[in-house]
Amino acid sequence: TLDLCSAQFDSELLRKERRQVLANRIDNPYLFLSTESVRYRNLAAAQQALSEVKLSYNNCVKSSGGTERDGVFTKYEFLNLPKIPANLVSEQNRVIVHAKIGEGEAMRYLFGAYQYSGDMFTGLYVVRGSDSPFTQEEITRWLEVAVVMADRLKSSSGA
Repeated sequence: TLDLCSAQFDSELLRKERRQVLANRIDNPYLFLSTESVRYRNLAAAQQALSEVKLSYNNCVKSSGGTERDGVFTKYEFLNLPKIPANLVSEQNRVIVHAKIGEGEAMRYLFGAYQYSGDMFTGLYVVRGSDSPFTQEEITRWLEVAVVMADRLKSSSGA
């Protein structure tokens, strides 16, 4: 499920197929590690989803956070990313996020890669707890995973 800055994504109702894989393992350093692949009903639905993700991201950057459904504001601080690999999907078809979310005991760190090609989407979501932010080397490794996902996305969408 798309989740960025507490936004609502109406395009989720326009999904034709969806597969999400969640990794759970003892001693896993991540609170949450998941990939998601989605085929939308058509190209227009995928473009709507991309627009919603970009709007949510831009609003979140501007407001330094987002308001949850229960009305509570969640603070987001966007952190530096290393050099973005050229072989992800094109910049206009992706959103890459490295952020500190929340405060106090609820604080966590997110790396997210949202990539679109044709009527397809892939998402990579990695969350660390407040006591262990991502290193730049770790973000670089997750960007390499996003490149593999981009290659598969491009081949499955015919791009």
